[in-house]
Amino acid sequence: MVRRLMFVALLALALSLALVGVVAAADTGTKQVGVVIAFPDNTTHTEIVTVPITATAFDVLKAARINLVSQTSSFGPAVCAINNVGCPATNCFCDPKQFWAYYHLNGNAWVVSAEGASGYAPGNGAVEGFVWSGMDAKFNPTLQPPVFTFAQIAAAPKLLTLPKTGGRGLWLIGSGLGGLSLAAAGLALGVARSRQAPR
Repeated sequence: MVRRLMFVALLALALSLALVGVVAAADTGTKQVGVVIAFPDNTTHTEIVTVPITATAFDVLKAARINLVSQTSSFGPAVCAINNVGCPATNCFCDPKQFWAYYHLNGNAWVVSAEGASGYAPGNGAVEGFVWSGMDAKFNPTLQPPVFTFAQIAAAPKLLTLPKTGGRGLWLIGSGLGGLSLAAAGLALGVARSRQAPR
């Protein structure tokens, strides 16, 4: 009985906090932007980033969970390297044949941005793409990131790690409210096991 009550209470608390967070974000002038970053080793980083409503795509990159190297020039900030792919800030365009190409997702297709990341402010729910690419004779990028819609990025599973409870480590996979619900359930179960463990 105690275990069941504890589970219900923690689950309700997790869901309440999640809903409060969503409402608060909407009321404080923020927006959520999806990011898709493709690397030469065929790995892809996807993330939903919450930023101020006036943020540019460059601001979104700065807020993302990546290692960003940039250089400020007369044209504004330039993306030099992402996660050690690219050029150093002291020589942002060290590779004359490759650069970080920037795209906007339009439906299910990428469109090359007509301006740099620092000159464009994506809307709420937009998806911005970056890929380390070569260029053709007209300086157009030759590569595109894989297509991920905002909904697909938001639904991607995320690993939630909980502290050890009663000598047992717990990990759960979820996303959004579902992830929080699973986390609450796992925590309640861990606490219950802790109470039952012999002393």
